[in-house]
Amino acid sequence: MMPDIHNTIQEAYWEIEKGIIRINATQLKTWAECREKHRMEYLLGKSPVSPNIHYQFGSVIHKIAECYWAGKPYMEAFHSGLSVAQELDIRLLDSKDQGKWSALQDAIAPITTIYYGYHGDKAFVSPPKMNEQVIEWEWGVHAGMRVICNGIIDRVSQDRRLIDTKTASAVGTMWKTDLKKRLLREPQMGFYLRYLMEAGMNVSGIEYEIIVKPYRGSDPRIETMDVSREVIEFQPVFIQQMDWAIREICEFYSKCRDAEPWPMSHTACVSMWGECNFLPVCSGKKRLDDPSLYKIKEKREVEV
Repeated sequence: MMPDIHNTIQEAYWEIEKGIIRINATQLKTWAECREKHRMEYLLGKSPVSPNIHYQFGSVIHKIAECYWAGKPYMEAFHSGLSVAQELDIRLLDSKDQGKWSALQDAIAPITTIYYGYHGDKAFVSPPKMNEQVIEWEWGVHAGMRVICNGIIDRVSQDRRLIDTKTASAVGTMWKTDLKKRLLREPQMGFYLRYLMEAGMNVSGIEYEIIVKPYRGSDPRIETMDVSREVIEFQPVFIQQMDWAIREICEFYSKCRDAEPWPMSHTACVSMWGECNFLPVCSGKKRLDDPSLYKIKEKREVEV
C-alpha cells in the first residue's frame, strides 16, 4: 500500500470543527477548478461509487516504482502492483471501463519488466534520498484556521533531483508537448519544491518520469521530461498564488461552511477526461445523497 497519511472523513471533519485544515496539491488543484467541487469532495467527503481506473492504475505504477527504488526484487514489485490493481472492484465499472481496465492490467507485467530494465542497478548504486516520502509542514494560521500542508513525494534522487512519476498515452504527434503544458499548470511540483526549500534542500533539478502506456499494439516505454527551468523560475509566483488559495480556502471553511453551493466554474464541468463526477448534481438531475452514484470516502486521499 501507499504510505498512509490519510485520516478518515470523520476525523477530518472533527479537525475542521477544531479549526484545522489539511491541504495537499490535489486539493489546491480542485479549488482552482471549481469551489463547489472542492466543497463536495473535501468538506462533505463525497466521491463517486464508480472507481477511477486511471487513478487506480497510477497507484499500481507508483507501487512498482516504490518497490524498485527500495531495492526489492522484480517479482515482489510485480505482485505488489498486481495487488493494488486487484483492490478495484470491477463490478462497479461500466462495460467500456471494464474493457479498458482489463487492458491496463495486462500491461502491469511488461511495465514492471521495462521499469526494472530501464533503471538497471541504479537503486543499489545510487539509492534515492526520498522514495514515496510522506511530507508535512505547518503553513500557518488564517481566519482562525490552522493549515497543515501534506503530501507524498515520489522521489528525490541522490543528486537532489525532484522526480515525479506519471502515466500517459502517446496519442497524437503533440502528446508530449500537450502533456508538459498540462503538468506545468498543475500545482504539484511547485508544492513539493516549496516543502524541499523550507526543509533546506537545494534541489538540483526537476523532472517527470513518464510511463507511456501501450496503445493499439505498441509496447510501453519510459520517457523523461525536464521541467527544472520552468518550475524554478515560476516558483516565486507559485508561492504567492498558493498562499492566496490557502487564504481563500480558510475564509470559506471558516465563514461559509454551511452555505451551498459554493461558486461554480462551468468551464470545469467537462474536461479531456469527460464530465465532472458531480455534474449530475450541479445540473439538478441527481442528488448528492443518491447511494447509487455517490458515497462517503472512507479516507481523505492525497495526490498519487
